[in-house]
Amino acid sequence: MQISNTPHSFGLITRVLHWLTALLVFSMIPLGIIANDAPFSNDTELARKFLLFTVHKTLGVTVFGVALIRILWAISQPKPGPLHPTRKVEGFLAALVHWLLYASLVLLPITGWIEHAAIPGLAPIWWPFGQSLPFVTASTWTYQTFGALHVIFGKVLMVAIFLHVAGAFKHHVIDKDATLRRMWSGRVTHETEPQHGGIWPGVAAFGIYLIALGVGFGLGQFQP
Repeated sequence: MQISNTPHSFGLITRVLHWLTALLVFSMIPLGIIANDAPFSNDTELARKFLLFTVHKTLGVTVFGVALIRILWAISQPKPGPLHPTRKVEGFLAALVHWLLYASLVLLPITGWIEHAAIPGLAPIWWPFGQSLPFVTASTWTYQTFGALHVIFGKVLMVAIFLHVAGAFKHHVIDKDATLRRMWSGRVTHETEPQHGGIWPGVAAFGIYLIALGVGFGLGQFQP
């Protein structure tokens, strides 16, 4: 069993980190939405709401750690090339979505963590080191600002996940190629050249984040 990536296949570590991240994210996002909408009209409901937020925050810190490991591992590994290298637009969009995913997996947990650290004590994180951050002081402004950023980045992540899943579905059902199977089993169907990502998908992802921040500001997301 291949542990590391090769120019034409994903190794075991890459595949485990990919699916572990997916499991954590698909647990964390619904919990956050449910916790945010949960009523708190009495002590029982308030305790349930705090528990939901505690699990959500704990998963978020876990996602942050897994994402850092995944990014560092990805930097050290060759990235198998696309199965359809002549489809330049499709390749650009796939790279753009990956940039959005990687950025969101770092920005979303860290903004939530800063929001939590700015007003500690509400729905504590179960990780023992999670209640405070050395560079964050108690502040209502910090809590509100990073709370708004957390919401905006969460929406970017959800859009990126939708596009990523739609792309995988398209490859598996319409193209009937091995893109999804390659990430699931690591099985090689044919040789591909290693992928060398350019800078422009990253620039485009940065632009999308700026647009998302502008839309959030225009909708009053940063208002107290």
